[in-house]
Amino acid sequence: MKITEQENTIIQKLLSFEHQIISHRLGFIEVVNEDITDELLNSSIGLLDRFSRESDERKKRIVITISALLWTYKKESWEGLYDFLIVILSRSGFSPSAIMIDDNYDSVNKQFSGLSSLISSLTVTLQQIEHEIFIKDKNFLITGFQLKVWRKMSTKSLLGISAPTSAGKSFIILLKAIEKILEKDGNIIYIVPTLSLVSQVSSDFSIQLKSFGLNHYRISTTYSVQEREKNKIYVLTQEKAITAFSQSENPFHNVRMLVVDEIQNIEKVANENDQRAKTLFDLLIEFRYTCEPELTVISGPRVGGLKPLGIDIFDENDADEEMTKDSPVASFTYSISQKRNKYFFNQYSEILIQPNKIEIQNPDFIKGYGKSQYNDEFISYMASFVSKLGLESRNIIFSPTTKQARTTAVELSKTIKTENNDPHLQSLVTYLKETVHEDYDLSNTIVKGFAYHHGKVPTHVRSVLEKAIKDKMINNVICTTTLMQGVNLPAQNIIVRNPNLAIKSKDGIKPKLTDYEMANLRGRAGRLLKDFIGRTYVLEEIAFEKDNDQLELFPEAEKNLQAGYGKKYETHKKKIDQCLVSNIAPSDDNKEYSFLITYIRQIILKHKNNSAHRLNSVGIDIDSSLLKEIENSLSNLSIPEHLCYINRYWDPLDLNTLYKKRDEFSIPTSISDRNIATSLSRLILKIKNTFPIYFYRYTKLDNDRLIFSACISAEKWLKEKPLKEILSARYIDSPDKLENQISLIQNQIAYGIPMLLKPLYDMKVPDNMFLRFIEIGAFMPITRKMIELNIPRETAIYLTNNYFSDFSHNEHDLESIITKRLFKIKDNLSYWNKIQIETLI
Repeated sequence: MKITEQENTIIQKLLSFEHQIISHRLGFIEVVNEDITDELLNSSIGLLDRFSRESDERKKRIVITISALLWTYKKESWEGLYDFLIVILSRSGFSPSAIMIDDNYDSVNKQFSGLSSLISSLTVTLQQIEHEIFIKDKNFLITGFQLKVWRKMSTKSLLGISAPTSAGKSFIILLKAIEKILEKDGNIIYIVPTLSLVSQVSSDFSIQLKSFGLNHYRISTTYSVQEREKNKIYVLTQEKAITAFSQSENPFHNVRMLVVDEIQNIEKVANENDQRAKTLFDLLIEFRYTCEPELTVISGPRVGGLKPLGIDIFDENDADEEMTKDSPVASFTYSISQKRNKYFFNQYSEILIQPNKIEIQNPDFIKGYGKSQYNDEFISYMASFVSKLGLESRNIIFSPTTKQARTTAVELSKTIKTENNDPHLQSLVTYLKETVHEDYDLSNTIVKGFAYHHGKVPTHVRSVLEKAIKDKMINNVICTTTLMQGVNLPAQNIIVRNPNLAIKSKDGIKPKLTDYEMANLRGRAGRLLKDFIGRTYVLEEIAFEKDNDQLELFPEAEKNLQAGYGKKYETHKKKIDQCLVSNIAPSDDNKEYSFLITYIRQIILKHKNNSAHRLNSVGIDIDSSLLKEIENSLSNLSIPEHLCYINRYWDPLDLNTLYKKRDEFSIPTSISDRNIATSLSRLILKIKNTFPIYFYRYTKLDNDRLIFSACISAEKWLKEKPLKEILSARYIDSPDKLENQISLIQNQIAYGIPMLLKPLYDMKVPDNMFLRFIEIGAFMPITRKMIELNIPRETAIYLTNNYFSDFSHNEHDLESIITKRLFKIKDNLSYWNKIQIETLI
C-alpha cells in the first residue's frame, strides 16, 4: 500500500525534530523545539500500528526509525509507550531490537520486564514464538531476516547471505554451525579475510562451545596435516587455508559446514595486482573439487548475485540466497555543505522523500572545509565536534592513512582535556609500554579516550585494544579501511571528513572510498543489541560526488558479484596462448596477464586430461590441441611435479629454473646457524637478481640496506625475541619509524620472506621448519602451538618463559598440556594477558 501524504508528513516532522536536536547539540543552532507534541506522538503510534502489520521493506525501515526516535526522546508522561513499542517491534520481526529498550530483559527466560497488561504479555509472547529458534535446551530470539536465513540453511546445500553490517548475519551463521555439530560430529571451516576477524570469530565460537558443553571441540587458526582431527572448527584466512592444499590434496574431511565471510573480496580476482582475491577464489575452487560440506554459506554486506555465484564456483544447484536492506537499528547520515558563504547541516535518511536542511547560524565554528591537511585549526574543529557529541558517546573517526590515524589520535588527546582513571585502562598503558615501546603513542592516547586501529598495530595490541573498546573503556577510535573488513567495534557515531584515502595526490590522482565502501563504513554506526540509533557525520559533503536530483548523499550501493578469469583471458587470449606455446615465463613484458599464464600452466601440469574441465570451470576455454601442446612441453620439466603443485603462484618454468640452480643457493636451516641475518640477506638478494618478478610480488624491500635490516629483525623474530626488544634498536627513534618497523615485521618478515623463499626450501629441505619459525615468530614447539591456538605471539612468548620452563619438547598432545596449564595459572596472569587466553580456558 502506498504511503500517503499525511503519513509522509508525520515522518518528516519526527525526523525534523531529531535533526534540530542534533543541530543544537553540535552548536549549529541556538533554539530548538525540545518536545515531541502529544498530537505528533498519537499520529506516530497510529502509523506504527498500521506499518508494523505489513511486509513492505520501506515500511519496516520506517517502523524501526520511528520506534527508535520515540524511545530516544520519550517523556515520562508517555505511559504505555514501552509496552506498545515492544509489541510493534516484535510484530515487525525485530524482537531483538525490542530488547534494546528493556534494560531488565531476562535473557535466560527470554522475557520482557514490566509489561503492564496481560494482553501485551500474551501478544509479545505469541510474536516471540514466531521468531524463536531452539538449539538443544536453549532458545534464541532472532529477527525476521535471521529466521529466513535459518530456515534456508536448514533446507539448502548452499546459501548466499547479503545484509547490512548490523543485521546479525554472523550470529545466525554461528548458531547454525553449533546446531550442525550438536547433531553429528564433524568439522567446521570458517574463512575470514583478516587476523582481527580470526580472533573475533574464534572468540564467538569459544563462547558458544562452552555454553553448549562442546568440550571435545577445538578451535584452530592454522592447519597441520599431522594434527588433522574430526572435531575441529577451523577459523582461517584464505592464505592459511590454501596452504592446507600444499600439505595434502584433500586436507579437510567430514566437513559439516563451510562458511566464507566477506565474499565481496573476490570481486577483483582478475586484477593482476590483487593477490588476496586470487587466493580466495583459488581456495574456493579447491573446496569445490575436494570438499563436500553438508552446507556452504557465502556472505557479505550488500552484495547481489550470490546464488548464481555460488552455483558457478561450487557447481551446486541446490542453492538459494537471502538478501535484505533492512537494518534492525535506525540510521541517519548528517553532512555539512557549503553554498557561497553559507553552511548547511543536512539530514539524510532512506525514509525521507527529501533531505532536511538547516542553515548553520555560527559558521565560524567550521574550520578547514574543503581542504586536505589535518592542521591545528582542523584538529581543534574536530575536537570541538567530538566533545559536543558528548563525552560518553562512542565514536569511530575515519582516517585516510595509518599515519594520519595515529597523528589524529595524538592531537585530539592533547586537545580534549579528559583522562580516564579506570584501573584496567591504567594497567593497559603499562602493558603497552612493556610489550611494545616505552614511547608508544597509543599508551598516551588511550587514557584520554582516544585509540587508533589500523594495519600497523601489533596483533597482541589489537586483541587487547578491541576488548577495551568493546568494554567501553575507550570511546573514540580513529580507524583506516581495516574497519570495513568486518571487525565488530561498537559505535554510535561514525565521523568522516571526506572520502579520500590519501592526504596528497599521486600523479594527480587521489584514491577515494567508493559508494559501496562508504555504505559499509556507515553500517558500523549502531549495532543490533547495542545501539538503537546509528549516526554518520560527514564533515565535507562537497567532497562526495552527488547528482543534482539525488535524494540520498550515499545511495544504498551494492555489488553484483561475478568471479572467474574468462573476461581477462579473452582480452589477452592471443598473447597468453603465444606465451604458453613458446614457453615464455612471466616478466614485466606480460605483467598484466602473467598470473593467468602461471595459472593455466599449473592447472595443465597437475590435472592433465582433466585440465580442460578445471579451466572451463573458471571461465577459461582453451582448444584441446593447444592444451595437449602445452602439456607435452611441460612434460620436459626437470623439476618433480609435486614441487610445482605446492608452489601454485610460481610459474612452473621459473620453478624449473630454480630447481636446476638450487645448489647455487646457500640457505640457513636452523636457529643455531651462525650469521643467520647475513645468510638470509644474501639469499634474498640472489633471488631478487634471479627472479625479480617474485621478489617484488612478495616484498617491498626497496634497497639492499633495508633487506639486511629486515633480516636482522627476522633473526630476532624467529628466535622468540620479544617485540619490544626488536623495536628498541637505536635507529627506531620516532613514532613513524616505530610503526614502519611493526609493518615490516608483520608484512615483509612474517609473510613476504617466507612466501618468497618457500619454493627453494621445498626443493632443498622439504621438511625443515625454518621458514615456519620466521612466519610465526617462534621456534619452540610450546610457543608455536600457543600461537596456532590463537594466542598472540607476544603473549605466547611471555607464557612460555614464565609458566612452561619445565616443559619437555618431546611431549605429545601439546594442546591438552597448554589448556590444562593455562587453566591452572590463569589467576596469576594480569588482566590483559588473561583476556588473550579466554578462548582456551
